[in-house]
Parts: sequence; C-alpha cells; structure tokens
Amino acid sequence: MNCWELLRVKSAAILLVGCYSAVAIAQTYTADPGTWRPVAYSDLTFPRGEAESFASLWQDRLDESNRKSATIDPGGLNMSIAVGNRGASEWHFSINFQTKLVAFSVLSTPYLCTDEYPSLTQGIRIKVCPSRLATFENNSYSAIDGAACFVEKTPGAPAEDSTATVTYAAYDVPTRTIRLRYTVSHQEIDRCAQSVPLHPENAVR
Repeated sequence: MNCWELLRVKSAAILLVGCYSAVAIAQTYTADPGTWRPVAYSDLTFPRGEAESFASLWQDRLDESNRKSATIDPGGLNMSIAVGNRGASEWHFSINFQTKLVAFSVLSTPYLCTDEYPSLTQGIRIKVCPSRLATFENNSYSAIDGAACFVEKTPGAPAEDSTATVTYAAYDVPTRTIRLRYTVSHQEIDRCAQSVPLHPENAVR
C-alpha cells in the first residue's frame, strides 16, 4: 500500500506516521544481518524518541488495548490519557537493506497477548503476543500480522547475568527469513523458536 493511500483508509491512517518515521527505526545499513544479536526493547507507555516510531506502527492495537483498559473515575472522567498506553512495551529487530527497511516487532500489553507458556523460572513469563512485520520501500509500506513470543521479567524475577534470559534474532539470507530464538535462565525455549519469511504469499500491500 502506498503511504499516501493510507490516508484513505481510516483504520490504517495512523500508520502513515510510520512511513515518515521509518528512518528513525534503522538509519544505518545493516552490514551483517545474519549475526545473532539481542532484540531491542521500547517502553510504549509514554513513547519518546525511537519508541514513537514503534508506537505509531502499533497505534491501532494500542488503541484497542487502551479501550479495554480505560479507567473511569467516579466522576465519569476517562483516565486513559493520564496513564498512557497502560502496560505496553515491544521488542523489535530491524534490517536496513539500503533499498528497503524491514522491522519485525512484537507488542505486549495486558489485554492483547493470547497465550502463555509455562516457565521454569519464577518471575519470568513467556507470553504469545501480536507480531507485525513492516516493510518500507521507496514510497510504499506493507505490514503482515502474526504472533510470536514475548519474554517478560516481573519484579519477582531472580538476579541473573545479562546473557541468561535473552531474545535473539538474525536474518537468514538463503531463505530470506528472520529467525528467532529465546533463552530463559540459559535454557533454550524451543517452542518459541520461529522463522518469519520476508515475502510470504499472504502479504497485503
């Protein structure tokens, strides 16, 4: 879908912001996308800086979550503006191919994740949440929705080294897929491992 055409689609109009803010997601050419590296996280409660780009990418689902979590005070005042995007965060993996930009993002809110897998470590949750593969190329934009794991540490999580609980991503050039792997307390979470094709047949443009 062309960025300007998004203006004609009310439900997707907010994604027009994503077309212009795409440069903020990954400004530098990704020289070695096949190297496994940790994904990056953004707090979307009150997004600032780069987080604003991902908030705009997810604005439709954030609005949905906010409607479900809207707090009404005794006087009838909607407090959703005061609390921001309640409990919202995302992780992302971006690749800049010079001719196009690809960003894979997974959104976590208290109201949108659909499942949860058992975790062997107390205080660490393994949730199944909405995913979105966004491609920005020239003046066009496409998005494909799906689902992926979101590993979340709660206040009760144990202290551990920085490599213990990590979500990794890499781009596999031969298959043109983004590969995902997850570790919790140094244990691989095989059921979360995933390959996300960049050009599936059901892509909507």
